Amino acid sequence: MSIRKDEFLPLVIATSGGRVGDVGLMNKKGCKKSIESNSLWVIVPETNRLLPYHEKHTLISLDFKGKWYQAVVEGMDAEVSSPGSSSAFNTPPALPDTLAALRAVVHKRRLNLPEGSYTSYLFKEGAEKIRKKLGEEAIELILARDKDDIIFEAADLIYHLLVLLESADIPLEEVLAELAGRAD
Repeated sequence: MSIRKDEFLPLVIATSGGRVGDVGLMNKKGCKKSIESNSLWVIVPETNRLLPYHEKHTLISLDFKGKWYQAVVEGMDAEVSSPGSSSAFNTPPALPDTLAALRAVVHKRRLNLPEGSYTSYLFKEGAEKIRKKLGEEAIELILARDKDDIIFEAADLIYHLLVLLESADIPLEEVLAELAGRAD
């Protein structure tokens, strides 16, 4: 995949132990600067500026996964959060990489509303359209009969749920925390 130098892509930030700590945005310049300085540089969504993630962190690895970046850092603690972010790393439970990356893409689409993006279309249409699509996907999942169809429709439902949560400014971690409370 070829990306433009200024294109913002999702960034999944994990600890050396494999725990997903946060997600953010990165571009080619941020990737290059992170590798050169051995410390993570991220795009702050509110300002679209490239800033250091946290000076006390050591970058262990930074990989481009085709449509997103994955960084592994050392030195994370519960008090650390990304520039411009109010969430800390200790937000339980951590998201799997795929959900974190998809959530970051949905967030990016909401901020930038790129033309030709289905996600942008949903955000432009508004919350009622998003709710309607989520309901349609739920019905399609209920009607699915074979394994492949169930998997496909479940993925559609989860995607549309992420869009709804983003439109309502509800972090997925809050939903996961509610689920974790029910597991006790």
